[in-house]
Amino acid sequence: MKLAVNNPNLSVILPVGCNAHCRFCYWEQGNGLNTARFSFVSGSLPPIFDQCTITGGEPTLCDDLSEYLGIARGRFSKVVLNTNGYLLTSEHIKLACHVNISRHHYDDAENEKVFGTDSVPCADKIRAFCDSGDITLNCVLSPDFKDSDFIAHYITFAKSVGAKVAFRKYFSDLSILSEIDTNDTLIGQHSCGACLHRWHKINGVDVTFKYGVQETSEHVNGIYELILQPNGDLTFDWAGKNRLEYKEV
Repeated sequence: MKLAVNNPNLSVILPVGCNAHCRFCYWEQGNGLNTARFSFVSGSLPPIFDQCTITGGEPTLCDDLSEYLGIARGRFSKVVLNTNGYLLTSEHIKLACHVNISRHHYDDAENEKVFGTDSVPCADKIRAFCDSGDITLNCVLSPDFKDSDFIAHYITFAKSVGAKVAFRKYFSDLSILSEIDTNDTLIGQHSCGACLHRWHKINGVDVTFKYGVQETSEHVNGIYELILQPNGDLTFDWAGKNRLEYKEV
């Protein structure tokens, strides 16, 4: 197994639906994964796989989410939960080391329009989540996005609820950086060849700008991460086309 990074991640896509209807989402629901298979796969990976991300769909719709998180905490030193916050509880937050909450606008009403539902948490609910653990708000930006005022308002909102921020943008040319990603607040950066992460401190808030392509595996020489698909397949691409064989004993 040739690795492209020294800290590869295992992403686990739970076999559940989603309460939202985001137009940019490319997730497809599957069926077949269970906690027993997750336990076997995670326990079979080499020690260099030391971090795990639980995602979906909307993982809080999974009745076994706490069990998945518990298994992950017993195997990995870093466990991340990706959610829109729909049925998120303080127990989920405590079981995970870190929680990423999808939030695509700082205004509650506008955010609901993006998600196509009013079942996502409002600002007060997110503030309560932040009181329970380490929370980052994830905001997806369009490829041509350059609205610095939106960024400023969003960061102010994040500060008011006590959250970190991650802005994600997909495109193929990593030399093109947004006008709002300035060097005067830069703390550090990392690139794998298909993505670029820049960490900033803006208005007292930890802010990450993530640039890259959707399918990292097509642009790096080696495995960047492994994905446990909702049908139980272990792959090194999100599309699920490149399957790794393993046998249960």
